[in-house]
Amino acid sequence: MRGPERAAVVLTLRRSKFLMLLICLAGLFVVQPMLPRSPGGAAAIHLDVALSLVLLAGIWSISRRTSLLLACVSLISVGLGAAWLARTDGNPTLALVALSCFLGFLIFTVGSVLGHVLAAEEVTTDTILGGVCVYLLLAVVWTLIYGILERLQPGSFATQGNSLFSADDPGALLVPDLVYYSVFTLTTIGPQEIHPLSGPARAWTGIEAMIGQFYVAVLIARLVGLHTSQRRGDT
Repeated sequence: MRGPERAAVVLTLRRSKFLMLLICLAGLFVVQPMLPRSPGGAAAIHLDVALSLVLLAGIWSISRRTSLLLACVSLISVGLGAAWLARTDGNPTLALVALSCFLGFLIFTVGSVLGHVLAAEEVTTDTILGGVCVYLLLAVVWTLIYGILERLQPGSFATQGNSLFSADDPGALLVPDLVYYSVFTLTTIGPQEIHPLSGPARAWTGIEAMIGQFYVAVLIARLVGLHTSQRRGDT
C-alpha cells in the first residue's frame, strides 16, 4: 500500500471510530461459520482470535478519555492473560475468568457506543455504523453470557451433538454453536438445534429476544426522527 493510500485509510479510521469495530464484528459472524467444525481444532482457535480482535477494536471505538482507556486496557489485559493460560493449561476456571472480564468490557462498550448514537443530533455515517455495532455487540454479549452459564452449569443447553465445550479443549472461550444460538435468538428466528434447559438459560434467552426487538424499534425510530428534523432544518 502506497503512502497516500495508507494515509487515506488512517484518516478514515480516525473519522469513524466504529468502522474498525464493525469490520471485526463482521469477521466474527461471517468468517467463523465457514471454518472447520472439528472439536478443539481451527474453528475454536480462530473464533477466540476473532473475539480478541473485536475487543481490541472496541478499545479503539471508546478511546476518548485516557482514564477510561487505561481501565479498559487493564481489564482486557487480565482477560487475555487468563485466556492464554486457559489455552495453555486447559483450565476451565481461567476460561471463566476471561469470559467474565470480556463480558464486563463489552457491556461497557455497548453502553458507550449506544450513548454516542442516542446523543447524536444528526444522522451521519458514524451514527449508523455505531447503531449496527451495538446490535452485533449484543449478540457477542449474550454469547459470553451463555458460555458462562454453560460452564457454571453444564447441560444448560441441549444440543443434537455432544457437549458444547469439548473435553479435548476445556480452555476454549467460545464455541460456534453458542454464537449461532445467540444470533438466531437476537433476531428472533429461533434456532432448532439448540434449546435452553436450565432456568437461567431460558431467562437470558427470553431477555435477549426482547432486547433484540426493542433495540431495532428504538434505533429505527431514532434515526427516522433525526432524519426528519434534518430535512425540516434544511427547508
